[in-house]
Amino acid sequence: MAIGDFHLHSTASDGVKSPAWLVQTAHTNGVRVLALTDHDTTEGQAEARASAQLLGLRLIPGIELSTDVGKSDVHLLVYGFDVENARFQEYLRWLREARLGRAEKIVAILAAEGAPVELERVLAIAGEATLGRPHIARALIEAGHIATIQEAFDRWLGDGRPADVPRSKMSPAQAINEAHAAGGVVFIAHPAFIGDHHPTVLEELAGYGLDGIETYYKHYSPEQVSGHEALAFELGLARSGGSDFHGLGKEDDRPIGAIPFPDDQVAAFLAFLESSGVDTGERSVRQ
Repeated sequence: MAIGDFHLHSTASDGVKSPAWLVQTAHTNGVRVLALTDHDTTEGQAEARASAQLLGLRLIPGIELSTDVGKSDVHLLVYGFDVENARFQEYLRWLREARLGRAEKIVAILAAEGAPVELERVLAIAGEATLGRPHIARALIEAGHIATIQEAFDRWLGDGRPADVPRSKMSPAQAINEAHAAGGVVFIAHPAFIGDHHPTVLEELAGYGLDGIETYYKHYSPEQVSGHEALAFELGLARSGGSDFHGLGKEDDRPIGAIPFPDDQVAAFLAFLESSGVDTGERSVRQ
């Protein structure tokens, strides 16, 4: 297990465990510094920080944003930003509203596909969380159309499937600028998911001010890790790592902290944050 995990999702977005549960489980698994990176929301940060303070863990402010480069879906992890920044919160509100429009389209497609669910039920399942496809998947299970969340993505919701609906997003350049203006640093999440052309995308984003690469990811092979380390060195970017934990029971899930993230690289990531002058989460550590 790694001592740092900087990619976690809670019930504040599309995860199934509370922020407090994530922090408590991270502590049990030997993680000592972490970031909650829910999609387009900071609603889980206060609960996570309170739990981190009780357990003596270091919690770094985090969030995950979605952007597009051509036809590629590119996710960005922001760390150390000012959670109360009004301009950034307005940007996040716009992103969440776009998610509602997407959900409406997905529900309409599912009805046409013979798998109807009620939008009102999807919204009730999501509650106060940022609306996402896993909430629709849970509605599909509840309606008896499928048995698992994985099946929902395989049949309808996953990339390239019938109900794969794009949503409004900012460009990477805009998202990076907004994150920097809020005092954060920006890392590209799971770049291998972009495809074989991801080195070209990384080079483009580095030109926009990208700060780092998620190099140590849950199921990366040693060869993938080495390749990302080489790209980070070539482009002058820092390196982070995370399990991308959602708790959805999908085939590629890994426990919190179960990532190939060496202790010295966790220390190097924290040193980068400190040298960047961002919020490094030190105030969450019990004195």
